[in-house]
Amino acid sequence: MNQEKKEFEKIAIITDSCADVPEEYRKELNIFVLPMVIHCEAGELKDGIEVNAYDIYEKLKTELPKTSTPTGEDVLNTFEEIKKQGYQKAIAMILSGGLSGSCNQIRILAEDEEELEVAVYDSKEACIGTGALAILLAEYVKDGASFEAAKNKAESLIRDAKVFFSIDTLEYLVKGGRIGKATGFVGSLLDLKPILSFDREDGEIYAASKVRGHKKVEAKLISLVKEEIEKQPERKYVLLVADGDLHDERDVLEERLKEVCSNHTRVIRARVGAALSTHLGRGLLGAGIVFE
Repeated sequence: MNQEKKEFEKIAIITDSCADVPEEYRKELNIFVLPMVIHCEAGELKDGIEVNAYDIYEKLKTELPKTSTPTGEDVLNTFEEIKKQGYQKAIAMILSGGLSGSCNQIRILAEDEEELEVAVYDSKEACIGTGALAILLAEYVKDGASFEAAKNKAESLIRDAKVFFSIDTLEYLVKGGRIGKATGFVGSLLDLKPILSFDREDGEIYAASKVRGHKKVEAKLISLVKEEIEKQPERKYVLLVADGDLHDERDVLEERLKEVCSNHTRVIRARVGAALSTHLGRGLLGAGIVFE
């Protein structure tokens, strides 16, 4: 039981669909997920509800869908559902502000809440980077943490998370205006694979490294995670793996990560959903870490 607990506070955890929180965690920890909106020829579709990643892979063959923040109605309806379930406080762990305005949108809407106190955090990550923070935070409050302790925990988790990923093409990031600081790779040789990550200061995407050829991606991802571990060798950590329709490669990556990074407590894995697939396409492979 958390030693900072003074009295039990029922605290809701909110995230968005770009966190790609696996369904089992969503149900077990009662994590509230706000759906991003995908705009395509078929109309406006809600991520994870009306459209999935495989739908997007097909659409990308003939069109370039766009994404937007969760609707104001969905945010307010989620606040109402949280209050209905007896919560008076909530913490939102949201997709990097370097990719989306969702964090600011939710913060503004939360300011008008009188019966629900909401603390909103920019995760400076995406996919399982954001998702793992939401999961670990939800477990922390389930263990009885106070609201103040949980907010402090949210800030430390953000500082102690790092995810790296490779994608087959930068085309969709460029066209969607989400390329961030990785612009130097645009127009590079086809066989040159950037390993991308999120800047801890502003949450923008940048190129952390590069390899020549897809076969070298796995080894580089493991090497980058090991470098993070070596900065704080005494600490235990959670390993993260994610993929965009590379399930077998993700499984191999996970096993090799576990062999090399032996001080881990567990592995959290995820598959990239529809909204992020709009900007990343098929073929993502990612690995990361969150220190406990």
